[in-house]
Amino acid sequence: MLMADLTRMAWNARRAGIAFVPGSMLDAFLKAVAPGGTLLVPTFTYDLSDGAAFDVRTTPSISGALARVALEHPAFRRTAHPLHSFAVAGGDSEQLAARVHPGSFDANSPFAHLLRNNARLIAIDLPANDAFTFVHHAEEVAQVPYRRYRTMRFIHTDAQGCTDERTFTLYAKRPGHINAFDALVPLLERAGALQQRELDGSSVMVVELATAHRVVLADIREHGGRAIHRFSLERWGRDMLKAFLRKLVIQRRT
Repeated sequence: MLMADLTRMAWNARRAGIAFVPGSMLDAFLKAVAPGGTLLVPTFTYDLSDGAAFDVRTTPSISGALARVALEHPAFRRTAHPLHSFAVAGGDSEQLAARVHPGSFDANSPFAHLLRNNARLIAIDLPANDAFTFVHHAEEVAQVPYRRYRTMRFIHTDAQGCTDERTFTLYAKRPGHINAFDALVPLLERAGALQQRELDGSSVMVVELATAHRVVLADIREHGGRAIHRFSLERWGRDMLKAFLRKLVIQRRT
């Protein structure tokens, strides 16, 4: 699983007088996992609202420039979930792209696939709070009390251009709860699950996801998940206001 903010790499390349081509970076990672390995790049669209349209082929991602480049790369296909899709290439890409799973983080999701296959997360120039989406799979496995299932409907168009209405689920945070992963980083480092490196002016985190999963589950079960989330009264007020406004818009539409 590769995640990156390309800004610093592009700037460093420019200062060195070198052309920075993100597609070439993807090619290098594909070469590194070959033969048989799989590369996944998040192409999330979790900003979509209930009832929105999602087209696997054309809906743009909000996961940054690397997601856009991966979606344009001929080696990659896109998985089907309208909120948490991935661009996938390599050994398991065909089965991942063909799989329709209702939940963003459920047992059939790419997150679970990463865990079953002892995958690594490589995050370049990203803080922990932006890089550790994988934690949500552990939260669903443990059925944390600060999340609940939310059912959403989408006008879904698949890779073959077939459109229908489908129902998906999101294991969403309850009002007022915030994920914060800064306290998780030292726990992962002590467990040998995370290494931090400097590479050509960029910061790189390498996370062994199977070990990280065990660390997160232990924190949830033994400490209530204090290393991965907190409650904010200010956030609760904002969340409640947002929910009220969303309900008001739906009522006006109907």
